[in-house]
Amino acid sequence: MPQLNEHLAHQAPPLAEVLPALWRLIVYPRHLTAFALTFTMMLSHMLVIPFISPVLVANHGVAPAQLSWIYMAGGTATFFTSRAVGRLADRYGRRQIFRVFGIVSMLPLLFVTHLPDVPFAVFIVFFAFFMVVMSGRMVPMQALLTTVPAPPQRGAFLSANSAVQALGTGCGAWLGGLMLSQGPAGQILGYGANGWLAVALLVAALLWAGQVKGSSEGQAAPAPDKREWVGEA
Repeated sequence: MPQLNEHLAHQAPPLAEVLPALWRLIVYPRHLTAFALTFTMMLSHMLVIPFISPVLVANHGVAPAQLSWIYMAGGTATFFTSRAVGRLADRYGRRQIFRVFGIVSMLPLLFVTHLPDVPFAVFIVFFAFFMVVMSGRMVPMQALLTTVPAPPQRGAFLSANSAVQALGTGCGAWLGGLMLSQGPAGQILGYGANGWLAVALLVAALLWAGQVKGSSEGQAAPAPDKREWVGEA
């Protein structure tokens, strides 16, 4: 592997140069639309995902030791389907495949948040399908986001987008937890409302995806100043 140490020969830029460049990257209109899509999707995602295991244990009597089978089924299924989803996105368009999987995922979202008492084996099969459609939304969305920044700004944009993704993840889990309560028998109440809100946010994200434009669509971003390390790949 080649050594990646050329950056050590350069002095780190002062904060007075870094912050204005970072601010311009964040508030650029095309970038803001992409950040809004990322935040909304992660908010919707995390209203549901973190609470599946506690709800299964508290409301449906699933033993904690059995939970690993659920996630193993989901992980195995997405291992084989993620590349296929990526090929579909390349062939038919990232935005179109994102919307298709987003629409398909609405019913599983509502089912898992209004889960009846079903045999554990049935839930394992369902969860594999659930994870396939959930990851099927994220693959084309991430591919779409890589087209948003101009090539010299792609690294900085994706770093900022990762921070927005983490923010949406935290806010979704926090809001989802606030919406839940505990019943007298220890069961978790209010999970259905999480599902409806997650679907509402998903609908907003699917509509908003039309506003997310790649760097080749419309006016390109202004070329970054060479002194602004934030805007360089």
